[in-house]
Amino acid sequence: MTAYLVRIGFAGDCFVAVPVVELATYSRGCEVLVQTPRGIELGEVLSEVLGESLKGDSLPLRILRSLTDEDRLLVERLRRYKRDAVRKCQEVLANSESDAVLLDVDQLFDGNTLVLHFLGPVDALGREITDRIVAEYEARVQSIRLAELMTHGCGPDCGTEAGGGCSSGGGCASCAVAGACTK
Repeated sequence: MTAYLVRIGFAGDCFVAVPVVELATYSRGCEVLVQTPRGIELGEVLSEVLGESLKGDSLPLRILRSLTDEDRLLVERLRRYKRDAVRKCQEVLANSESDAVLLDVDQLFDGNTLVLHFLGPVDALGREITDRIVAEYEARVQSIRLAELMTHGCGPDCGTEAGGGCSSGGGCASCAVAGACTK
């Protein structure tokens, strides 16, 4: 079984990951989507790992696929919103009575999940401030997601004769924009 060493997250943590598609191969520097316990995250392949390295108690993570051009556009948009949210949060914390110091944020590929990294413990005021800014970020990302759904549906050819229904698996009945379908 082929496995890879993949770097994930703000701190650059490295994990062993195996491809979901058995014959898939990835080269050094390849950006991939990885299923982790936190959700789907962006990772970078560092190297191939020998099969003997897979022995042990922990199960390897799963590489879902390489990033597509569309994924890269989404990642860049999400990174812009994340940068804005981090800067705003750092400014508000610095100007408040809180001792909390936000270092950075890991943003999962779903755009909804943010994992905040602080220097030291976070006081109640710091938590309140970051929760408010994270809620603003999530609302902004969700409004963009809704706009994309209204424009493109929830999958390729959604709402068209060629599409045969929603790609989410539940058919048009489960689609968020079923009322707008042209089918």
